[in-house]
Amino acid sequence: MDAVLEAVNVSKRYRLWRTGPVTLKEWALARMGNRAVAPPEHWALRDVSFTLERGRTLGVIGHNGAGKSTLLRLLSGLGRPTRGTIRRRGQLHGLLELGSGFHPDLTGLENVVTGGVLSGFTTREIRARMDAIVAFAELDDFIDQPVRVYSSGMYVRLAFATAMHFDPEVLVVDEVLAVGDERFQRKCMQRLRAFRADGGTLLLASHAGDQIRALCDEVLLLDEGRMVLKADPEHALLRYEQIMAERTSRRIESLGLQSAVPPVATGSREGTQEASIVGLRLLDSEGRETEDVSSGSDVYVELEYRLHAPVADMALILAIWQGDATKCVETVVPSVVSAFDRLPDRGVVRCRLPELRLAAGSYFLNAGLYPTDWGFTYDFQWQMHAFAIAAKPSAGENVSGILAVSPEWQLADAG
Repeated sequence: MDAVLEAVNVSKRYRLWRTGPVTLKEWALARMGNRAVAPPEHWALRDVSFTLERGRTLGVIGHNGAGKSTLLRLLSGLGRPTRGTIRRRGQLHGLLELGSGFHPDLTGLENVVTGGVLSGFTTREIRARMDAIVAFAELDDFIDQPVRVYSSGMYVRLAFATAMHFDPEVLVVDEVLAVGDERFQRKCMQRLRAFRADGGTLLLASHAGDQIRALCDEVLLLDEGRMVLKADPEHALLRYEQIMAERTSRRIESLGLQSAVPPVATGSREGTQEASIVGLRLLDSEGRETEDVSSGSDVYVELEYRLHAPVADMALILAIWQGDATKCVETVVPSVVSAFDRLPDRGVVRCRLPELRLAAGSYFLNAGLYPTDWGFTYDFQWQMHAFAIAAKPSAGENVSGILAVSPEWQLADAG
């Protein structure tokens, strides 16, 4: 097949410059005059090689700091590798971290025009796309405002809409779909599926396993700047989980702990316990703790945590599973501090799940706490918290699946 992106032994080194001498030795050498101290080095990437064929989708996974963003920036032409070669064929558009691509003092409209011109489009071609871009981004009332006043969600909506309507052959997306509300994320996923169906080539970095499974043909796994493997999504995500477990075990050893996890009666639990889940409670619509709820009713989940070591911030996952193979719903808070402005040493995080329309049956609440770089696990509780959902009296018969629905049938005219 025709390769549109190729990386050959790509490595990237950064020198960690400092403004002045820090140690006594550095101060003394600086005072002596000409004996310069070489700045320390950080290799963000080491000898990464892969090929992306036209019409295929490649995912890139790994903890924050593994080299994902550095790789995608280099592939997008933002910087050059220290060693190795990158070859590109076709028009490439990058959706990278917030703050890149748009000028904060220009309006949304001016930024779209500027981006279109830099992509080689004429003013007439840009104007022909403008209404569709603004409509997709849902920014009719803000398109003439400077981008600096945009929220992160507004920024991502405009960036995504602009990229998709300028007909890229290759689209590079770095985590930005994690920003914004779930409805717009679903809208973006539908557009990316259509982009793939039309023969577009996609390179996607994401922590969301569901996105990786839904979109990617193959997945590149990075760890500490090195390529671990390139495989199908399931094998790559499984190896990523194994690496997370290995990093967690090494951290437990470095903390001098024999076993950080207390024994559990059911299910399983893992993590360093620097931050621990001390309570996971299901509440009904009246706020009463329960293990049984009615399908279609409002449900609340309370996660009580405690910090046992200095933790500046953490990520949180809450999910409902049926057995060990069916994920019904999962919600992620990438940064507790960003979401709630603070992280007390002890606290309770409450999540409302309105009109939880799951079919009658047995389920589990699963939850996890992680550092914001997802490098290891603080505490993950799997199948320790069981609950049941009862069907409504009006629930339809002869219906299977995890969703509670009441089908309404009728015979329509064939003509």
